[in-house]
Amino acid sequence: MSYELLKLPNVRMGKDSGTISEDRMMADAKRLAWEVATKNPLWTIEVESPRTFLVLCDKEKLGHVGSEWHGSSQKLFVRNERIGMNRTRKGAYHTDKVEKALLKVKKNFGPLELAERMVKVAQKAKECMNEQGYKKQLELRNHQGPINKSMVEYGRKHISQYTQWLKDTHDAETLGHLTKLGETQLDMKTIQEVTQCMDDEKFALVVLESGKYIVKIRDNVQLYGDTDLPYALRAKVGMLKLVEDEAMVTNIGCRVSSEIFVVMLDAEKSDALP
Repeated sequence: MSYELLKLPNVRMGKDSGTISEDRMMADAKRLAWEVATKNPLWTIEVESPRTFLVLCDKEKLGHVGSEWHGSSQKLFVRNERIGMNRTRKGAYHTDKVEKALLKVKKNFGPLELAERMVKVAQKAKECMNEQGYKKQLELRNHQGPINKSMVEYGRKHISQYTQWLKDTHDAETLGHLTKLGETQLDMKTIQEVTQCMDDEKFALVVLESGKYIVKIRDNVQLYGDTDLPYALRAKVGMLKLVEDEAMVTNIGCRVSSEIFVVMLDAEKSDALP
């Protein structure tokens, strides 16, 4: 039997599908679409691709029929929200038989019932609320950003007044944060300075091993004891011994561990060290 799908009065091309000739359509998918169209003359079938067809009733989308790969072979499929909600894997119904596909269409395609419509309306309302909430969050940030920036700039320009205000309002927590902020900023500055010294090779790498100091400055490696370690290094290593591992000391360097020290060198003194 010849299934001339495009000659049926309730079959049309989809607006985004271009021109698809019948000889390009998958035979089993085409037959399924033809059966749906002839058995339901008040429905409209839109050709979306050579293997996929949209079924509508009075502009309401009822679902899709066609064929697709399922597992290792081509299968007919019937897909809409009702079928998806009733299946464990939330997918389409697949079969080799046109008759079974038609039964699934008959059972599940049709205008939504009132309860189903209300579920869709509730979903749409929730999507609207979520979208508006997201937009308003962005709008809120756009307003809060300049205000927060201005407040911070004002506080920095009038730090003594701000500090006094915190004291007057007994805001001990924020005062503590303010103190820690200053300490952290100083630590960051020291880290940057030590890192820059290492990048510029203006540092000494000192390793304490068996009571001796192995000192590397650029490509020069020397071994020293407590008595002959250059004073410029001895003083700074001594200070680094007083802090904890991984601590930075401004204008001094970094104690990597109890045996490894990075010592910042003054530009004018670095070349004078042996």
